[in-house]
Amino acid sequence: MNRLVIGGALIQVDPLRYSPAGVPIAEAVVLHRSSQIVATQVRQVECELTVQASGALASQLAQLNAGTQVKLEGALNRRSVKSRQLILILNRIEKE
Repeated sequence: MNRLVIGGALIQVDPLRYSPAGVPIAEAVVLHRSSQIVATQVRQVECELTVQASGALASQLAQLNAGTQVKLEGALNRRSVKSRQLILILNRIEKE
């Protein structure tokens, strides 16, 4: 199963663009910070993750401002066929 739910603040929202087929695409970067229990110890975790939405979700993502708190759900994938960089392909966006 490949499903990720992450919450955080958008720190970058790129303008809406279109694929060669005319599908709207938007990308953003979310900053996640939280405390997690790892091996019975509290650990502070922080990461930045690039997220991408297409279709109607792309328009929704592109309208959000940097600083907006969101809960995002999607699947991890490579940025491109030749890339090892991970990107979260969104299937749900929720403002918190």
